[in-house]
Amino acid sequence: MNIIGEKVIHSKFGEGVIVKQETSYIHVKFDVEVKKFSYPQCFEKFLKLQDKDVAAQISEIIIKQERKEKRKNPFISSEFVQSKRKKLYSNNGIPIQSCSSVEEFCKKYKDAIQKEYSYLREQGGKRQIVFDGRKIEYKNNYYIYTFISNDELKYPEGTQITIWEKGEGVPGYIVGCEDYTIIIASKALFGNEVPILEFSAEPWKLLSALMDRIDDHIMEKPSEIVRELVCDGFKSIDNRQNITTGQDNAVQMAQNQPITFVWGPPGTGKTQTLAYIARAHIKRGNRVLMLSHSNVSVDGAIMRVDKIAKQEKPGVLLRYGYPRRKDLLEHPYLTSYNLAIHNHPELLAEQRELVTERKRTSRNSTRYAHITQRLKEIKTTLLSEEKTAVNTAQFVATTVSKAIVDKTIQDNHFDVVIFDEASMAYVPQIVFAASLAKKYFVCMGDFKQLPPIVQSDASMLESDIFEYCGISSAVKTGKNHKWLCLLDTQHRMAPQIAEFAGRTMYEGLLHSANDMEKKRESIVLQNPAANHAIALADISGMMSVCLRNNDYSRINILSAFISFSLGLEASKNCEVGIITPYHAQSRLLQAMARDTAEINPRLKSISCATVHQFQGSEKDVIVFDAVDCYRMPNLGMLLNSTKNDSANRLFNVALTRARGKFIGVANVNYLEAKRLSKNLMLRKLIDIQKSENSCFNGEYFTHKNDMSESGMIFYNGKKRFEQRKQLLEDIQSAKQEIRLDIPDLLQTTSFVDKITTELQKKEHSGVKIYVRAENKQALPSKLKFFAIENSNAINPLLIIDKMVTWFGMPDSEANFKLKDNSIIKTKYRPIIRFEGEHTAEALYGITKMSNNRDESKSVSIDDNGKAIIASFKDYVLANKKCRSCGSPMRLHKTKQGKFMLKCTECGEREWVKVKFVDDYLYRNGGTGELCKHKDCHCSLEAKLGSHGVYVQCCSIAHHKYRLDEI
Repeated sequence: MNIIGEKVIHSKFGEGVIVKQETSYIHVKFDVEVKKFSYPQCFEKFLKLQDKDVAAQISEIIIKQERKEKRKNPFISSEFVQSKRKKLYSNNGIPIQSCSSVEEFCKKYKDAIQKEYSYLREQGGKRQIVFDGRKIEYKNNYYIYTFISNDELKYPEGTQITIWEKGEGVPGYIVGCEDYTIIIASKALFGNEVPILEFSAEPWKLLSALMDRIDDHIMEKPSEIVRELVCDGFKSIDNRQNITTGQDNAVQMAQNQPITFVWGPPGTGKTQTLAYIARAHIKRGNRVLMLSHSNVSVDGAIMRVDKIAKQEKPGVLLRYGYPRRKDLLEHPYLTSYNLAIHNHPELLAEQRELVTERKRTSRNSTRYAHITQRLKEIKTTLLSEEKTAVNTAQFVATTVSKAIVDKTIQDNHFDVVIFDEASMAYVPQIVFAASLAKKYFVCMGDFKQLPPIVQSDASMLESDIFEYCGISSAVKTGKNHKWLCLLDTQHRMAPQIAEFAGRTMYEGLLHSANDMEKKRESIVLQNPAANHAIALADISGMMSVCLRNNDYSRINILSAFISFSLGLEASKNCEVGIITPYHAQSRLLQAMARDTAEINPRLKSISCATVHQFQGSEKDVIVFDAVDCYRMPNLGMLLNSTKNDSANRLFNVALTRARGKFIGVANVNYLEAKRLSKNLMLRKLIDIQKSENSCFNGEYFTHKNDMSESGMIFYNGKKRFEQRKQLLEDIQSAKQEIRLDIPDLLQTTSFVDKITTELQKKEHSGVKIYVRAENKQALPSKLKFFAIENSNAINPLLIIDKMVTWFGMPDSEANFKLKDNSIIKTKYRPIIRFEGEHTAEALYGITKMSNNRDESKSVSIDDNGKAIIASFKDYVLANKKCRSCGSPMRLHKTKQGKFMLKCTECGEREWVKVKFVDDYLYRNGGTGELCKHKDCHCSLEAKLGSHGVYVQCCSIAHHKYRLDEI
């Protein structure tokens, strides 16, 4: 069997491709390394094939080998061969059947959760920094704060944290974190406004609580619903009937059978169906518990139930926990806390009076102690009222995380449990929820959207409840499942979008309501890509460079500018969302959106987020920024992984957020060169758009309309004079610093000379000038004076005073050079000016502009062949050779702040000598180098201090300089 070219996954090396196959070995390439494995045994322990069909064939090969071994060795049992078969299939993500007993389920999943638990513990409670904190309320003895985070945090509600205040740890917990906003609760008061806060999270504690729930709720006394859910999923596949469809059937099934799965593709009214199911059970006198993975889903569900229930009296419907929606927070009695106050307004009035009185009362007085004691009693009473409200409400909505840790939910009696967004939850979370149901369990979600997030190698947790119960297998093979009802009519998307999603992800089962084309026509007709519901912006042929940050998340600066410009164009008439697989790219896009909103508040806001953050949301127009491009050696797993169909599921979420128009932004040449699988939705969309000519390329962006009212301008050829004039004016207006990154070749032109002249003037006036180049030798001689050689200078960027950003200036001749020395020509070079401090600050961090370490291996040469000595660093490169290998040496700063000389090739080091520094200072004779301090200008001389050699001027002031400052 030939498996060359098949993709595999290794727990340590990540994704790889089989590049060579021998009789007993295979060779796999991971990024740049090639590893050799024994074949086929490597698929038992080390490698997982992404193609499930190929994995199954390999499994059979191994089983046949085992049978041969059995014939040779009769002591090998048939049970051993069967267990080997089962292990092989599960390792490759193909569950053969549900567990045979509840005991088996509990053991297997406790082991899997323990793996995830141990992994998170080993990673430790990573410290996080959050900003712009505001106290929003005081509730149940906790102060509630909201913060902004620079990172996309994914901690579940209830995650225990330690807040670090003046070196001491203060306990707290996470109320929720979504869209770079995190809400934290603590009994400690940090003030009304908190500029910065540091905390460490302990997410493994929720997993520990889940293992406890497996023991005391699932294992100890399993209900019939739990036993059936755990053991009978595959037995409920029905070959004789078609899939049951429709909202009415879903509501009826949820009332007539113990277990119902409602499959709700995007826009098919899943939340509305949930509300109808809940109302039907409430009318029958049943108590209903609604659980979900996220606060957003819980909030949306109870508001929808409230809307169709039509003014149920206070206490019938209850949101338990901390909601996110403003209208729910302000509702007089839908939340448990507000209901407690609604039932006891006198306590709220007394509480306010006592708080006001306490502010005027001495802390040493008896009255102060009495007030404090009474406030505690009021809080205890309100907390008790909340629990009582949960015990008496007919419909209670909360998150599954809260249910796992809160005894108020666990010890309650519920006839019905409805679990929403089930595909994102671990299977044991779903089964725990089912254990709380006395009569009916309803599981709702879409197994074609995002799966559970697993960080360890506990692959069993990656499968969702639909896969565990055999539902996804039944659908794929065209069979019915007795528990399943499909909502098959969508009311969100333009029919062209729904048709593509239905054909590529939903087995042709998704249909559009009859009026959708007319409803979405106005959006489809708008620019960009007028008259197209799906379009593709191909940025091939542009200098769009993809890089990774410290968290290995990917960023593409030009792709972000292109995506944001499309979003701006669409936002003139539509609501727009720009989404991307990578959180680093999302942060850059968010910075652009913040700047635009501040420059022109009249513009419609643009929502920028990762795909994970955007699940559950929708916009008129969605721009999908794929990001991946050169110089990444391989495609990212988020875009390309076929494991658990994760890349398709992610792209499906992105596509189906769009009501009327979806625009993909991608470097098509790169994706095709890296063999993006033809089984992926993104590749299918690319192929269709190319065949239908609904792509637009770099030509579109080099002639893009003026968007100056948003702070963003694309300069085309006709505006060359205007663009150059504006650039010089920006440089001339600089007050603090100018930072310039130049990738590769920069030709000598009169305009570059003008730029250099202006840089010289600004330096003389005290503005700091930083120029980094990939290849210092390729610069014009006048510009070499400012430049250092630095590998981070891979984007043509100019940032002035961390406010104004230019992309593409000065004109660069940079092309992509591949590892085989072939060159991909840059055909389109858009020039972009963007104004805004948030974007400039983000780019400063992304490109590591604070890294001004000179990585030169040779000194720069001017047009006459002479060495350009602009700094002591240049002098070292030109005049100091390694005693071991003869290569140039470079100035090197140690972690302790001392300076040494380090060989550019072998790494040999030696200390800097005073005489060598003096030789540099007096290399041109005369009075030598002069002090740059204002009104000083005395000669400089080298000195030896406790921290090594430094430079000091000969004036009475003795101005001092480090060796990297001269």
